[in-house]
Amino acid sequence: MSKDSVLRLLVVGDAPDEAEQLTSMIRAAGHPPRTQRVETPDELGDALDGQQYDILVHILNALDTTLEQTVAAIRERGSLLPVIAIGDDWSTAQAMRIGAVDRCTLEDTEHLRRVLLREFGNVRARRQARFLESAYRESEQRARALMATSRDAIAYIHAGMHVLANDAYLERFGYPAFEELEGTPMMDMVDGKDRDKLKEFLRSFSNSEEAVGELELSLRKSNGETFAAEVEFSRASIEGEACSQIIIRDPGNTEELERQLDMLSRRESLTGLYNRQYFMQVLGQAISQADAGHRESALVLFQIDGFDELRKNIGVVGGDSVIASIGGALAGAIGSEDCLARVEGATYALLTDTSDRDELDAFITRVREQIKDHICEVDDHSITTTVSAGIVRITGGTADANETHARAERALAEARKPGPNHHHIYAPKAGEMSQRELDQRWAETIRATLEGDRLRLLYQPIVNLGGDTVPRYQVQVEVLDEGHNPLDRGKTAELFAAAERTGMAKGLDRWVIQHALNRLKVAQAQSTETTLFIPLSGTAFDDTGLFRWIHDCVKQTRLPAQTIVFEAEAAAAAYRMKKASAFARAIHKIGCRMSLSQFGHGNEPFVLLRHVETDFLRLSPEFMEGLATNQQNQDALRELAQEARSQGKSTICPGVADASTLTVIWTLGPDMIQGEFLQRPMRDLNYDFSAMTI
Repeated sequence: MSKDSVLRLLVVGDAPDEAEQLTSMIRAAGHPPRTQRVETPDELGDALDGQQYDILVHILNALDTTLEQTVAAIRERGSLLPVIAIGDDWSTAQAMRIGAVDRCTLEDTEHLRRVLLREFGNVRARRQARFLESAYRESEQRARALMATSRDAIAYIHAGMHVLANDAYLERFGYPAFEELEGTPMMDMVDGKDRDKLKEFLRSFSNSEEAVGELELSLRKSNGETFAAEVEFSRASIEGEACSQIIIRDPGNTEELERQLDMLSRRESLTGLYNRQYFMQVLGQAISQADAGHRESALVLFQIDGFDELRKNIGVVGGDSVIASIGGALAGAIGSEDCLARVEGATYALLTDTSDRDELDAFITRVREQIKDHICEVDDHSITTTVSAGIVRITGGTADANETHARAERALAEARKPGPNHHHIYAPKAGEMSQRELDQRWAETIRATLEGDRLRLLYQPIVNLGGDTVPRYQVQVEVLDEGHNPLDRGKTAELFAAAERTGMAKGLDRWVIQHALNRLKVAQAQSTETTLFIPLSGTAFDDTGLFRWIHDCVKQTRLPAQTIVFEAEAAAAAYRMKKASAFARAIHKIGCRMSLSQFGHGNEPFVLLRHVETDFLRLSPEFMEGLATNQQNQDALRELAQEARSQGKSTICPGVADASTLTVIWTLGPDMIQGEFLQRPMRDLNYDFSAMTI
């Protein structure tokens, strides 16, 4: 008997005869039934929590449970379980308005049988689609991850041309970005004396049935240098088109290098826990397993209570120590098979096999108590704190990873309402929109913002403490509402976060870059040294065509490339290190420069600079909080400035809000400052740098 053919039916009703009639009908249709009948709302809740069902049938004349209660119980659990209403006194429209997928009667057996089979088919199709989507996504991720992290140089050749290559291949041949290599004939990469040898090999290989062939060749780099290598050819396909995969083996792989790659691509440096990017992949796999009926689980978001106030008292470095310490305490409080990550700031995500509601409640209560008793040692201080938690149970029919995470965030917000050290299990509110619906609305807003010319660039001066008067400005983006009034910072941040989730950031990045370059061209009529720091979104490195587009824009504007600085958050570069590294190399190749913002967090922030070529480091504004009286922040800022200078990097201190902060910064060694104490962001590039005396 196929497991997929079993129909698991939950019946809400008072009469056993009705459940038996449904069971017989399902069996006669060729599906072995697994039927359970419940009467009361409590029994219904226990059944839904206990196992996964395919269809729920609600008998409309049930005495103890209404159709409204049944639908609410399903929605409370975030399930997509279809409900079929059965009864004579209701209209189909009335039942469907409440949430049923259809209304039938026991007398019209043919209609009821067809509806049951239709909904069972829909359930199986939905699960199969999720499974296939997940399997395809996982296989694609595995293939691309293996290729991206491999130290072997790998490329794909179609019709003799390069159509795909990893960073190791680009580095081996001296290309800063794939766009420089794309479309280049493979034959051009081979030394002239070996080209006939390659032609003969390819002719022989194409006519053979061998899966893999090897050939020693003299290859040519982009600068004309040659090197000898053993090249492995194998048959492959890309998007259904036959092609060849070539691999140039690197014998230098070691266990230590593999460990470092794992740390960089899957873990974040401060706590050693998994990073958000990897955790979201694992979460997606867990949802697929639940959909397939293999394993249920739960997502828990923990957040340190009152962390912002705590950090003001102990400094940024002290705050980082607390984050690391609590991360270690959480890791010690969970199961060995559970997956724990730090997703942002003082927030952690846990994926646990514990999914029963009562067991989850007891488990999270125990974890919270352990954190409450944990002591964080920060310098000479012993600090205790608590965490709040938002929980989402992952059962069959759960939404995708982004929606599940968004639900956990809502549950966390509910948990924090009564005060610190609470937890809350997610239950949807009436009329609540899904994250997908919210993102669709955001996408429409962003599209309307772009089409309605409701973006405006502002410029905030960056002043050099060493006395040079080069005009430098950070570009900032102001978003306007339909009445062309500026949105507040909170709404603006929400819009840009939604742009990254929905893929709309690609259009925003291009708009900002294009308008910034146009404005720079005008400004350089007064000063050819005017330099702009242009922000990139967190997903800019995923945009494979961005560098080529930038290259064309810079060429068309004929601007001095060294006056263009592209700026990305350090965390975004760390999460996409391979892509960020390739982008930075390509940017420097055409003469532009690179800056990393929000820099300085973690135990070893400068490790990132070994991989991402950077000119400027914009330190995290959090170091400026209470700087005049916070010795920990002063010490951290001094060490960052000294280390940056030793590596030839310039540091920028943003968020300078008052004279006392500026006075302290002067003694700590950073190169540049920026903030509202000097000048608020403005619409024109007319700040008088020569008049600035510090």
